[in-house]
Amino acid sequence: MKKIYILDTNILLTDPQAIYQFEDNEIVIPIIVIEEIDKFKSDMSEIGRSARLISRILDNLRLQGALSKGVPLPEGGKLRVDLGTLRPTAFPYTIDEGKPDNKILLTALYLKEKNKSKPVI
Repeated sequence: MKKIYILDTNILLTDPQAIYQFEDNEIVIPIIVIEEIDKFKSDMSEIGRSARLISRILDNLRLQGALSKGVPLPEGGKLRVDLGTLRPTAFPYTIDEGKPDNKILLTALYLKEKNKSKPVI
C-alpha cells in the first residue's frame, strides 16, 4: 500500500538524501520546512552543509516541473512541496498556527483528511 510521508526540517538536515529512501511512496515537504532550511544555508557547520545540499537537490528536482504539483523520484515515488494554503476542515484544538511545527501538523491532518485510502506518516 502506498503511503504519504511528511518530512520535517530535522530529517532533511540530518540526511539530505532521505527523500530517496521512501521507495515508491509520496513525499510531502511543507513549505515551512524549506523556509527553515534556508535559515541554515549560510552556516559553516554540518547543518549548513546539509541545508545547502538539500537545497541543491530540490533545485535539481524543480527542473522536472513544479514541486507544488509533484515531481517523480528515481525510485518511483513522488515528491511534492505543500504550500500551506489548505487546512483541515476541523481541528479540535486551538493551536498557534504561526509555529512551524504546528504548520507541519496541520499539513499532516489535511492530507490525512483528504487521503483516507493512504496512510499519512
